[in-house]
Amino acid sequence: MNIWLLRASEPMPVVDPDGRMMRMGMLAEELSKRGHNVRWFASTFNHFTKTQAFDKDTIIKVKENYYLDLSHAKRYKKNISVSRILNHMEIAKKFKRKAKELEKPDLIYVSYPIIEYAASAVKYGIKNHVPVIVDIRDLWPDIFNHNLSLLKRIIASPYIWYMEIKAKKIMKDAFAINAVSKAMLEWGLKKGKREKSKFDRFFYIGYKSHNDDNKENRIEATENKNINTNKFNISFFATINNQFDYDKILELAKKIDMIDKNIEINICGDGPQKEELVKKANGISNIKFMGWLGADELKKTLENSDIGLAPYKNTFDFQMSVSNKFAEYLSYGLPIILTSEGYMKELIEKNRCGIASNNIDEICDYIVKLKSDKNKYIETSKNAKNLYEKDFVAEKIYKNLVDYLEEVEGEMKK
Repeated sequence: MNIWLLRASEPMPVVDPDGRMMRMGMLAEELSKRGHNVRWFASTFNHFTKTQAFDKDTIIKVKENYYLDLSHAKRYKKNISVSRILNHMEIAKKFKRKAKELEKPDLIYVSYPIIEYAASAVKYGIKNHVPVIVDIRDLWPDIFNHNLSLLKRIIASPYIWYMEIKAKKIMKDAFAINAVSKAMLEWGLKKGKREKSKFDRFFYIGYKSHNDDNKENRIEATENKNINTNKFNISFFATINNQFDYDKILELAKKIDMIDKNIEINICGDGPQKEELVKKANGISNIKFMGWLGADELKKTLENSDIGLAPYKNTFDFQMSVSNKFAEYLSYGLPIILTSEGYMKELIEKNRCGIASNNIDEICDYIVKLKSDKNKYIETSKNAKNLYEKDFVAEKIYKNLVDYLEEVEGEMKK
């Protein structure tokens, strides 16, 4: 099968040698391993680090059957900005041009958003009779109406209206819709006013399996320069951006410090909100900023953490999603503290692998109970690992996803 993948910015082999492959990277890897010809269209601009990997359009041969096709586009500093809109339009325009010059693929798999990318792929697919599967990762443009202030919504209303029209057409005209959760799949079907077909499915964001210490017989690392293994560690790993409720972290740290001096909150990562967060956390002794961690240090830190913190804002998009961070914590057997309602909360409560609450007193009580009751901690940790093994092992998810793509291709050949 000759397949095109469209995902503008995500860790990529060769380009990000120390990066951890995520959804599109793991899908591309599994497709290539099966012998399919993969062409991943992406951008030279890294959305997370806000840096350019190359100063011009670049094609990279990863393997004999796997290429990265990178389009150079305008930089942007802010995630919500005119510059970002122009960046998206530019890479979509370049995809259209490149697509005309290449041999027609058997299948296109495009991440949504970027809306312009997805719209270009669907339009190409209809014109050239190529099935296009749209994979919903975020709920554009609805998130802007929910997350922007009234003034910003008014200013951005023409573009939001434009995106809404595009989104409806993308979901209506796509051959099939995929999503990272059942709730997001239902959102896409409703947006496109379409009945669910046998090819409209959801696949969780998986996390690769690894060898780590069993929480019951845990061996503490002695050479981890970052994490204090003598403490009970609550760790938060993320790009420090506006997705998270940092006031909840600060409130939790202050409250827990009055209860138990042996509990520490580790904040791992970097991002646009880090400087502001560091200032707000000044004087709070049980918060530790560990900075951006390489893959080995990240693994070591996760292995020596006791709880995973997921302080998502309680917005409708997170209520419908299941994040990569969620799967990552589960894979290490970490009980999860979640601060939003919705789909992830249902999974936590059903599988008894953490707590989902906005009440800091309730969260503190839960932490203290886990720390003081070894049997309760072990049981909760096992529940987390069991949920991971059942639903979130990346190798299983992307094997199933490629099976599905092969099924689609087979259907089209009939």
